Amino acid sequence: MPFNISAIDQAEMQKLASLVRLLNTLGHNPATSGNYSLRSLTSPEIALVSESAIDKSKFTENNFLPVYYQTRQMHPDYISSNRKSSDETDIHLSIYQITNANCVLHSHMLDALLFADLFKDESFATIEGLELLKGFKGIKTHDLKINIPCFENTQDIASLAELIKPAILGQKNNYGLLLRGHGIYVWGESVEEAKRHLEVFEYIFKYYLNSKRGL
Repeated sequence: MPFNISAIDQAEMQKLASLVRLLNTLGHNPATSGNYSLRSLTSPEIALVSESAIDKSKFTENNFLPVYYQTRQMHPDYISSNRKSSDETDIHLSIYQITNANCVLHSHMLDALLFADLFKDESFATIEGLELLKGFKGIKTHDLKINIPCFENTQDIASLAELIKPAILGQKNNYGLLLRGHGIYVWGESVEEAKRHLEVFEYIFKYYLNSKRGL
């Protein structure tokens, strides 16, 4: 059957595309980096993944491509188009397979790289004790620890996509993972929630980095 994007998904794509352009102005996507996606709300077997090598300052809802998140294949209507979803599509699809996420954001913000360097050779970066932790879904107190899974950067995305699954499933109250020298993946059950989670991570990373510098 032809893939017809529903009005509901179209509205979500427009919302996320607007966020992508905003994040670009804030330094999250230098040199076409970063990738973004949605779980289709009307075709639940489909993820709408950002197209590869697109200048994020010019990103629109037309730059999402439908990919089956179980088989990892693009919808047949798009295969002959010579367009390509992000090289890191498999990571998005793995997150959808094991979480309730409906939106995944991948930022190359510099603070994520610097923060990950504070936890060299460690499997997790631990954040704790800050009031803004309550910005994460389901958290009602500052008095807890959150372990963010950390991975070494690699071009073997298929293998990495499998490695992240047990790390995510093994942690409570976590909505992100770090790739050293690369960036951060953040997710939520809506575009708005994923954006909020990204803002929480960014603030907390700045806190730890400034604390380390003695500022």
